[in-house]
Amino acid sequence: MYPNSTEHCEQLVQLANKHDVVIVPYGGGTNVTQSLYLVKDEKRMIISVDMSRMNAIKWVDKENNMACVQAGIVGSDLERDLKQYGVLSGHEPDSAEFSTLGGWISTRASGMKKNTYGNIDDIVINLTLVTAKGTYTKLALWPRISNGPDLNHLVMGSEGNFGLITEAVIRVKPLPQVRIFDSVIFPDFEDGIGFMHAMSQTKCWPTSCRLVDNSQFKFGSTLKPKTDSAW
Repeated sequence: MYPNSTEHCEQLVQLANKHDVVIVPYGGGTNVTQSLYLVKDEKRMIISVDMSRMNAIKWVDKENNMACVQAGIVGSDLERDLKQYGVLSGHEPDSAEFSTLGGWISTRASGMKKNTYGNIDDIVINLTLVTAKGTYTKLALWPRISNGPDLNHLVMGSEGNFGLITEAVIRVKPLPQVRIFDSVIFPDFEDGIGFMHAMSQTKCWPTSCRLVDNSQFKFGSTLKPKTDSAW
């Protein structure tokens, strides 16, 4: 099934309830925790709901640094489309060109730029979840309130078990004026670990920082496309 809107998802869930059908949401297919494996002795009909058609940015509020985005959009398309408004989400897992916003929420994802932009639970302000009992969403877009639990955190990491995530309001930030890439070579891996630990004790963190050994570096360099490559 390929829904196009929250309303369409609500109709699908109602029909699934009526006919006792199991729904499995599908985003980018990059899940590595085997959470989409189905029970072999399941007797009910099972359908996969592909969210890829729900890939639009519904609105951007630059004054309050928010955007409402449908959950089926993949990371590379999200940043490309947000760039037209002069903003970005900053969430960049290794699977960003294939994984989706809904997948990030349902797996409580982290990204390589979390030092500046946060993990997905820091980025999401509100979400819309279509469940077997109705549709959940917060009525106000306050990023935080001081009374009661934040039910969004029950949905994050739920691996699609509670319902279909159809859209989310996320934090966005202005595009950076400057991007600087650099590297440091250490005499051995232990010194690199010492550097990373010392840096973690400060508040002067780069947006992304990784420690790799020679084998990892060579492997990554081998896989990197040529600058004149069509890919």
